[in-house]
Amino acid sequence: MCKMKPTTNAARKVTPSGEVYYEDTPQGHAAAIEDMQKTMGSGAGESQQGSSQPGGDDGAKPAPQPDPKDCSTYTDALWDTACSKYFKFSQMKYKPVENPEAKLSAQQIACNWQKVCQNVLDPLVDAGFKITISSGYRTPAFDKSLGAKNSIGDHPCGRAVDIQILGQGDPSLKAKDLFKHIGKNMNGSFSQLIYEGRWVHVAHGGNSPEVVSVLVARNGTAPYQQVGGRSGSRLDPDLKWA
Repeated sequence: MCKMKPTTNAARKVTPSGEVYYEDTPQGHAAAIEDMQKTMGSGAGESQQGSSQPGGDDGAKPAPQPDPKDCSTYTDALWDTACSKYFKFSQMKYKPVENPEAKLSAQQIACNWQKVCQNVLDPLVDAGFKITISSGYRTPAFDKSLGAKNSIGDHPCGRAVDIQILGQGDPSLKAKDLFKHIGKNMNGSFSQLIYEGRWVHVAHGGNSPEVVSVLVARNGTAPYQQVGGRSGSRLDPDLKWA
């Protein structure tokens, strides 16, 4: 990931409810990358300032969002509204835009994000994990600024999220707990699961081949270790969930 000049808070936008997001501009990309590197290091991620977490900071389980909206009605007027039990469209980090390469409209991308929240993030909150969204949806332009060669990956299609558990304690150990819980208890909910050291990448509804459905990159960068597909049969002992 390339280094970018430090940005000011003006490069970050804030919704009326307090969610931080970014404009799809070079300045917005720089702000997102700066925030990502603060907790995830040089691989990816984002800072507490720019992170999205349901509820407050007291460790209590958050209250459900009122009146989640159906993605089939999505327009940017719904940007700061609930899309699932605990999460909002605005926690995507970027407003969805058409992705011609993946043949997806902005509305379809919003629907993909809603499914990620409903099938991955909400169950994790219900299981007691105080997760932070470190990177959600990435516009094609932002994804390419990170080095992507095309726009058909899970992040620019709205199907993937990178999550962490911040606060006291070793973030890599907390990420292991998160990774193992998803692998053991949510095996039918992900299309790809990657342990990346300080965070976990989860995709829902993607097209990852079985052989790369579960991967490990302990430093958050390539090369990725193949571990026996969805079963994780070749995982190292500290990551095994069975």
